Amino acid sequence: MVLQFVAIHTAPAGIAVRVMLPLTAALVPVALWPFRRWLGAWVILVGLSANFAAIVANGGLMPIERSTVARAAGADVAAGHASGQWLRGSKDVLVPDGGGRAAALGDSIIIPAGGRGLVASPGDVVIWCGLMLLGGEAAVRVQRRRPQEVPAPEAATPAAVTPARAQGGAATPR
Repeated sequence: MVLQFVAIHTAPAGIAVRVMLPLTAALVPVALWPFRRWLGAWVILVGLSANFAAIVANGGLMPIERSTVARAAGADVAAGHASGQWLRGSKDVLVPDGGGRAAALGDSIIIPAGGRGLVASPGDVVIWCGLMLLGGEAAVRVQRRRPQEVPAPEAATPAAVTPARAQGGAATPR
């Protein structure tokens, strides 16, 4: 994630992002390997696969339709870029409305933030669900590992502790 962030925000040309984005996405399964028995990790991998497919189909960048850019960042921003152009400072490539490869898997969900909006893909939504599930699974595992609190026995007083013979029970000789 740090490599992606640095490449996206410092790259002078889209080629660095086109290389870094698919490479770092391909490494996520390696990071998730220790959690392969957890359902949340598999949900994350499903979302990541959707994002990876869209990125690879569009030459290493996530597709975003012009109308989505207009709604999220403004019509002036959308008009200032040509189709097929990398949107500087993002992981996106501009595609025409209804066009582009795997555009349905691209950034198309607008999350209102201030006067503009953040964009996410369907794969991002699945990844976030997987992260929440993974967090829940981790919390349950932590709770199961904690030793159960056993209530302390009531303090016995000397009067309450008497031998069975003194009480006249079955141990009393006849």
